[in-house]
Amino acid sequence: MSTQRYDVAVVGGSLAGCATAIRFSQMGYRVAVFEKKPVTEDSYKKLCTHFVQPHAVPLLDGLGLAHLREPAWSVATKAVFVTPGGVVETPGGYDPGQPDSYALNLERRVLDPAVREAARKQGVHYLEGTGVEGLEEDESGWTLDTRDADGPRRYRARLVVAADGRRSRLAGLLGNPTESRPNERAVLFGYFTGIEAPEGNRSVFVMNDRDLACTYPLVGGRTELVLFAEKSRIDTWRGTEERLERFLEYFDGLAAAPSMAGAVPQSPLLGYTDYPSRIRRPVVGSVPFVGDAALSLDAMSGVGCGFALQSADLLARSFTGRPLDGAGLHAGLADYRERFESTILPHADGICGDSLVGKDEATRQRMFTTICGSRELSQKYLALTGRMVQPAEFQQAFMRGLMSQRVGAART
Repeated sequence: MSTQRYDVAVVGGSLAGCATAIRFSQMGYRVAVFEKKPVTEDSYKKLCTHFVQPHAVPLLDGLGLAHLREPAWSVATKAVFVTPGGVVETPGGYDPGQPDSYALNLERRVLDPAVREAARKQGVHYLEGTGVEGLEEDESGWTLDTRDADGPRRYRARLVVAADGRRSRLAGLLGNPTESRPNERAVLFGYFTGIEAPEGNRSVFVMNDRDLACTYPLVGGRTELVLFAEKSRIDTWRGTEERLERFLEYFDGLAAAPSMAGAVPQSPLLGYTDYPSRIRRPVVGSVPFVGDAALSLDAMSGVGCGFALQSADLLARSFTGRPLDGAGLHAGLADYRERFESTILPHADGICGDSLVGKDEATRQRMFTTICGSRELSQKYLALTGRMVQPAEFQQAFMRGLMSQRVGAART
């Protein structure tokens, strides 16, 4: 069996895998992506809200995807949160020269083929329909045993990157344990025409009791409606027609949501009832994990696309100027682990906490009343949800706001 050699083997050919491959190819390395599924130009991730948060929007430019920020491909948007304590809204318009000043409603049917094409243009070898069945490390790198439509093949690489998603096969092969956190909400979503977009193409997030109802304006006058709700509520909506009817009635009953009177379905309702968060180590042995293979959190947080792009960026930065052997490999992996654990991982606890519905509603209302009563806190909250600041920074600002509010109340 002949053995083909690469510098970097990326296992998994979705967003995080392609972004990683592009960045390492830009450094001059010979890179291959191994994607187990057959891929066509119409292949894309179906279960996604398409919300690329502000922290990740600038990362598109470095991947050769700056054109996706244009109106023909995506909708520039800002978040409006309708909370138990009031409305939190991002002020101002959109500054094309400052990509992290807004989010993007960028559909995966557009993004996924575009990032694959960008990888190929960069010179990445994209091996679709090729599954990695085993791998073994020696002093000079890795041997990967794979299988494609023509049978088994063997490859060599100096660095292997695990980008094979939340069900990561490499995690099992390499002994990277999965920490599972419960998610007590189910989700339903669908695509519609005939729904008027909010002013400024805002994406509206309505906190209703323990649910979150989301309205995303898309290209071409379409709208994606997403409902994260207690599982018991959705379980009572039975049958395709009844479920759609109850779904639209739910949104129409929200004062902050646009009218559903003219809504025309463009797809069946999709969703899931069981989607626990999964957390793994960012590095096991000499293999880094990126994207959902490292951290797959409750979709209500909207971090999937952003953390996929960010983890790929952090890994590439960690290896910039370092060789893929000996001390360079060891230092790059240590740097990536530190960057991941200090930049991305701190968000996990708060997101997993929001996945639990049994909260004290009075405490929740006091929290949002405090946030909505302070311009500084409102902006910090928006920055947190856009993953522009760390949770600790928001928590410190919140405690200052809470203490200031109590001092003011005492004086009166």
